Amino acid sequence: MLENLDLQIHNSQIEIKIFADNNYEYLEKIKLQYLKSLVMLIVSEYEVIIEKIFYLRAEKCNDYMLANFVKIFMDRKFRSPNLSKIYDTLKSFDNKLSNDFRSRINNTTIHAAWDNLIEARHYIVHKSGSLNLTYEELILSYPKTKNVLIELAFILDVDIV
Repeated sequence: MLENLDLQIHNSQIEIKIFADNNYEYLEKIKLQYLKSLVMLIVSEYEVIIEKIFYLRAEKCNDYMLANFVKIFMDRKFRSPNLSKIYDTLKSFDNKLSNDFRSRINNTTIHAAWDNLIEARHYIVHKSGSLNLTYEELILSYPKTKNVLIELAFILDVDIV
């Protein structure tokens, strides 16, 4: 599910390296544009994946109508997928799911990386607040953000590999 996203991020690193070798004076501007593009790309992919994780869980019930309801209910629910939306959605299924997920994420580097990504998206889309994430920080924190999806899939007992 994340292979294409991983490849695009890897390619951006190669492209920036090539650009830096040939045109250093514009490097920071290029990094900023890549940062904004990657943040939007990552978050939009994560929105789809989160919805799919919930849908896959509903499918496990072998009830087509229930699974279809969940799919429609989840559609666009996770635009700007902050952790509180995930907690609340899990809570609507079962408090224990929400609490278990929260205990695996809260006050961790995963939590901080996710929040930084979502705050960067908010800044890019709404031009409010400040952009407190650099291209280099995004590259380092991206693998941590994937753990939110992995933990969500684990809590809901679905396979996203």
